[in-house]
Parts: sequence; structure tokens; C-alpha cells
Amino acid sequence: MRFRLPVVVVILVAGCAPQRPPIIQPPPVIQQSPVIQQPTVIQPPVSQQPSGLGDTPKSQVKDRDRDLVECERESAFAGVGERRRVFDKCMKARGY
Repeated sequence: MRFRLPVVVVILVAGCAPQRPPIIQPPPVIQQSPVIQQPTVIQPPVSQQPSGLGDTPKSQVKDRDRDLVECERESAFAGVGERRRVFDKCMKARGY
């Protein structure tokens, strides 16, 4: 009983002790760089574009990616030992 009373008193005194307020740091200042607008280029409709400019490098990449996915899909249906051969044959047929 004697041991319990000092423990209770210490807990109560510790609970009443003043607490330090949390330190609040201001948010960092983010400097924005000036925005430089580039002039917009108006493209003619697709029907009016010269035929030689239709295959830009970006469209070639899209076509290649599409062909790659289609050939992977084709090779997935092939037998286990023939998948690589079917994939290679499909890509060769598409000109890669």
C-alpha cells in the first residue's frame, strides 16, 4: 500500500506538468520560374496535309508499339516451343 501511493502521486504530478508547445515551421517558399509561351502552330486538317508528312517519328513509334502488342498477342496463342518463332514471323511480316 505504501508503494502504491508514491507511484500514483508521481503519475498525477507528471500529468500536470506543463507541456512544451509544438514547434511549427513555416512552409518552404517555392519560387516559380517565369512561364515562356511558345507560339502555337496551326496545323492544316489531315485531308489537306501533304501525303509525305503523315508518318512522323511519333506516329511511327505508335504503329510499332501497336504492331508489337498485336504480335505478342498472336504469339501467346502459339504452342510453348513456338512462341518466339511466331512472334519473329509476325514482326518480319510487318516489316521489322
